[in-house]
Amino acid sequence: MHASRTRGIETAPAAALHRGEYFGTAAGARSAGAVTLTLTDYAPGTLVPSHAHAHPYFCYVSAGGFEELGERGSYVATRGTLVFHPAAETHSDEFGEAGGRCFNIEVGGVDLARDPGVVRGAAVRYAAELYREMRAWDAASAVVAEALTAALIARVGSGAERGATAPREARGDLTRAIERLRADPCHPPPLALLAAEAGLGTISFARAFRRQFGCGVGAYVRTERVEMAKRALAESNETVSTIAADLGFADQAHLTRVFRDATGWTPAAFRRAMVA
Repeated sequence: MHASRTRGIETAPAAALHRGEYFGTAAGARSAGAVTLTLTDYAPGTLVPSHAHAHPYFCYVSAGGFEELGERGSYVATRGTLVFHPAAETHSDEFGEAGGRCFNIEVGGVDLARDPGVVRGAAVRYAAELYREMRAWDAASAVVAEALTAALIARVGSGAERGATAPREARGDLTRAIERLRADPCHPPPLALLAAEAGLGTISFARAFRRQFGCGVGAYVRTERVEMAKRALAESNETVSTIAADLGFADQAHLTRVFRDATGWTPAAFRRAMVA
């Protein structure tokens, strides 16, 4: 059967794509529990045929852009746009003269009741944070990525976790999770394990954690790691690169960026101020 053209976008009998499968050129992939993160590059003028994905996913456009034709009409996605696709939703795409890079956030085990299309608001910030985490993956990134994805899902609508029990509101449910995170924030356990010990699904756990502690799990882990870095810089003579490796950062540059974002100082400047 030959493909046809509709409103400038190539369509064809819908291809069914499995977890982590995308058209274009793969530029990176990571998995964190039920979350699959992929980077995909598209050459200028690429026509993506009609297809559908087995799991719901979000597409964050980090460069370039495309026009998409879906079951509910067409729209244009440019850099910084976040698009949601439900499971089994059929769509096709045409990339512009600049081509594009798509960061895909695919989630298994969740029935997300939301119409396809562009997502706005705070959810876009979570997707951008996930993109940065993907590009500087380290020992703590898996739980950070799971937590950010749970926050993204909680933000955009009614996500129902398959097999999840009813949420419990008692604050004491999270005690064990906090103990685990404080014990080793550089190598935190999977979000599913933390949630199970609280008797919650991952999305409900992310909501409860933010409600109780005023921040997400990812932000909490980052804060604890920065505090450990502060102590190491002030109390030891280890090089910044050694401290970065010991604390599970991707490299010295990654520690420097995270530390500066949190404190306004580079690690080297902080150390000099502590010994002055």
